[in-house]
Amino acid sequence: MNIKQFRAASNQEALRMVKKEMGPDAVILRTRTLPPSKTGHGRGERHVEVTAAVDFSPPEYTSARIETSSALTTEAMIERWKSLERELHDIKSAILRADAGKGLSPELYYNRTVRTLYGHFQSFGLRPEIIDALLVEAHECGPRRDKSEQDLLRESLSRVLRRIDVALPKGPSEGPEIDAFIGPTGVGKTTTLAKLAALRAVKKGHRTVLITLDTFRIAAVSQLQTYARIMGIPLEVASGKMELDAAIRRNRDADLILIDTAGRSPNREEEIEELARVFHGRGDVHLFLVLSAATDYANLLRAAGRFGRLPYRSTIFTKLDEIRDGSAMTNFLISEPRPVSYFTTGQQVPEDIEKATRKRLAKVMLGMPKDDPHAYGDAKEGTENGSSSRTKVPSRGLYGKA
Repeated sequence: MNIKQFRAASNQEALRMVKKEMGPDAVILRTRTLPPSKTGHGRGERHVEVTAAVDFSPPEYTSARIETSSALTTEAMIERWKSLERELHDIKSAILRADAGKGLSPELYYNRTVRTLYGHFQSFGLRPEIIDALLVEAHECGPRRDKSEQDLLRESLSRVLRRIDVALPKGPSEGPEIDAFIGPTGVGKTTTLAKLAALRAVKKGHRTVLITLDTFRIAAVSQLQTYARIMGIPLEVASGKMELDAAIRRNRDADLILIDTAGRSPNREEEIEELARVFHGRGDVHLFLVLSAATDYANLLRAAGRFGRLPYRSTIFTKLDEIRDGSAMTNFLISEPRPVSYFTTGQQVPEDIEKATRKRLAKVMLGMPKDDPHAYGDAKEGTENGSSSRTKVPSRGLYGKA
């Protein structure tokens, strides 16, 4: 069996290449669309890759021919050996491709570096299309010096983390910082707000005001009143846009205004539209979309799509203490154009919240809990926050709470 790959701008062109080179008996094994190449200028064009196969028989040599020429005998043996090697290689490659899915073509499989990176990407639980893009990126870097397993693990983490934006919101040039928390029901918005309020008001001495729009849940206002009383900060209740605007005007001398909202189901579009009207025209409010790390990938995408009707600027992931597999969150953050700002890791206020860092994400990808003394990297306050160009991942360190 002879297996070859053909790349062209369209399926029709690729099939013409197959027929011209391998004949009409060729069988198409696989067709896939390649991601745009990042090399060159401007936007890369998408191409297709077609894998085709055709049966062939090695040259037949009769015993009479072999007996007539010792030179031909040697040539026949070499040719037969080579044909068997090719067939074995083709069969092995076909099995590998079927097992590996979209990621590994034969030329990539026999590249130790790319093969090892592929194994790490799979262990992180990355989606096939993300793995495919990462492998193409790694392959385009060309040959490199032989790296150790530890170096390749670092590289695989670095390539993934470079695709995730991590940043805290920038405060306004004048007036108070105003943050609001939106998201599905049950993800922990109110507790997250209380944690940030305690960090800013109690630990840093910022003049902080709480506003709640959650007048729907039973005892929702009472819960926030309890937090506000313990921290010694004011709380206002608003039931709509006009009351919210008035409450913000009354507290323009504060350093920080935190706004709680009722959880909205992504399936209730009318409720999300109502929330969007409340914040319409409020460009001074930084909206956080709060999501649970225990949510599966499809529902994370669904929530982000529905709440995308509000101009939220960054995300917060809660309940990292409840997961051992963070692949859904990792895949989501790779596809999410907006940065992640905070992680929460339990119910304690304010201890169980931390600034999002790539080092913390690396620990999640490696399946290490926050209290693991051998955890990969650290998450000390002020490290690895900011632009996505910061990709260095240290090999050791202890976790420190923000």
